[in-house]
Amino acid sequence: MASPSSEPTALENSQNETVRRILLSRWTFIGLQVLDLLTTLYAFHTGAIEVNPLVARLTMVFGYVRGVLISKVIAVVIAMGIRKRLWIVNLLYIGIVVWNLLMIFAGVLHAK
Repeated sequence: MASPSSEPTALENSQNETVRRILLSRWTFIGLQVLDLLTTLYAFHTGAIEVNPLVARLTMVFGYVRGVLISKVIAVVIAMGIRKRLWIVNLLYIGIVVWNLLMIFAGVLHAK
């Protein structure tokens, strides 16, 4: 009877490489920015507030839509120069989008 190997299988290697490529992708970053924009604006609609001080200030000065759009432009400009650490930024924005979705659901449930 063969003992289970601790070496990853070809399928696991393929899946790991796919996840790695997605996390390192600038297109993933752009997509996450769009999702963050949409979920943030909808969260505002349900009564949520912005907790990021920079974005909160931008929304106070320029309004919700323009303030969040300006913050997205700033994020894209900054992130385009950090290719090696883009996976960290993408993981952060995945967390932000999930947080926004939780706040949306909480706002919707609270409104009922």
